[in-house]
Amino acid sequence: MKQLPKNIISLTTADIASRLLGFVSLAYLAQTLGPSSMGVLAVGMAVFAYGAIFADAGLPILGTRTVAAQQTTHRMVIREIRSARLLLSMVSIFVGCVIFFVLEKRSHIQTITCIYLLTLLPSALLLDWFFQGISDMITLSKARVLGMAIYLVAVLSFVREGAHLAWVPAAWFLGVAAQAWYLWTAYKKISSDVVRFSEPSGILKVIQQGIPLGVATLISQVVIQFPLIYLGLFDKTENAGLYNVAFRVIVLLLVVDRVFYTIFFPAISRSFREDRQKLPQKVERTIKLISTGVLYIAILSILAGDTLFPLFFGQAFEQSSMIFQTLIVYFILTVLNSIFSFTLIGIEREKAYTRSLMIGAIGFFAFMSLPIPLPSTLLAPLALALFQALSMIVMSRELQDTLAISSFGRILLTIVITVALTAVLSAWANNSPVIATVGAVIISPFILAWSAGVNQEDITFLKKAIL
Repeated sequence: MKQLPKNIISLTTADIASRLLGFVSLAYLAQTLGPSSMGVLAVGMAVFAYGAIFADAGLPILGTRTVAAQQTTHRMVIREIRSARLLLSMVSIFVGCVIFFVLEKRSHIQTITCIYLLTLLPSALLLDWFFQGISDMITLSKARVLGMAIYLVAVLSFVREGAHLAWVPAAWFLGVAAQAWYLWTAYKKISSDVVRFSEPSGILKVIQQGIPLGVATLISQVVIQFPLIYLGLFDKTENAGLYNVAFRVIVLLLVVDRVFYTIFFPAISRSFREDRQKLPQKVERTIKLISTGVLYIAILSILAGDTLFPLFFGQAFEQSSMIFQTLIVYFILTVLNSIFSFTLIGIEREKAYTRSLMIGAIGFFAFMSLPIPLPSTLLAPLALALFQALSMIVMSRELQDTLAISSFGRILLTIVITVALTAVLSAWANNSPVIATVGAVIISPFILAWSAGVNQEDITFLKKAIL
């Protein structure tokens, strides 16, 4: 079997397995703890995500690009990135806990948040970026499954009621630590590198190199995590819990995005170094194939949303289905945006990438501040979709100047057709569920492929790549 299908199968299988394990833990926690406690956990996880932005500082992406482009073990780069991330993690934990203890007076939220922040220490030792760079997706996949399995076992073992809430972030810590241990064990098998830390000059150098990517990640995560922070601290924690469950299901669907960019980013980085003339064609073809796949998943997800949420999470989370269906737009644009994002990063135009995210973030906060008569649980998903849409428009223009790519109009057409198709299928679902199911599962992929401009040459290319 070729390397590409091996990587796709291993990553897809592992990510589906890890996300399903996470889904089981989410469903268990939702039914055990209820919306209010899920809102507390959402705040803690969002603060952890903010801390991880500072602790990572764009270094994992920088490391992947370096390893993928040069195809060496890069012991010095690994030491510098490891040392820098550990230093930044310790600073993040200290500053984050101090700020949260000053600003937030509810002790249970303080405790949960600080335990989550401690997870930054094992996170700093993760070598997932290295294995992504050398395209060793099997090792990467095993580590992901191991980490989530440890987390699930710990949750099922120690969380029985609301009083056990602190065990949830502790379980997350154990899962990340297990993943870091596995990746370091695998790395030692291919390298004789000893555990030592870089010189201060090396740490400062690599942090400076990662700053543009770190700023871009900061903007993105501030926007993505803002609804959870806002709902948890300034709205009802029940609303944060409802939104949290819907958003975590979107994260489950984003397994598509994670598998895609894990393979796509190193490939683009290598292609930019070795064969720039064929790069526009590769990006164009990727846009057509990915847009067809992600819109197909979106149609099926929207139709299934109303049934699955009460079934998996209980009647208390029935309102989460509408939030989920609204977040589907964000899901679509996130996956499509990954094509533009990682192409810009791969061709070393991270400043353009950062600029596009900044424009999207301005649109997000402007929309959130408008006096729109919608509940905040629905306003936030729409604002997230606007953030991705504005960013994608700017990125597509940046790429047109560099690579002469002109697929944005085709993407817009496919999205419009998807909206119309979903409306028709949803109307049929009430009166003719069989016809709606057949239309969604069997007929819609052909309509989407046609609207995306997928031709016989694209299909032939896909077959050769996989078979």
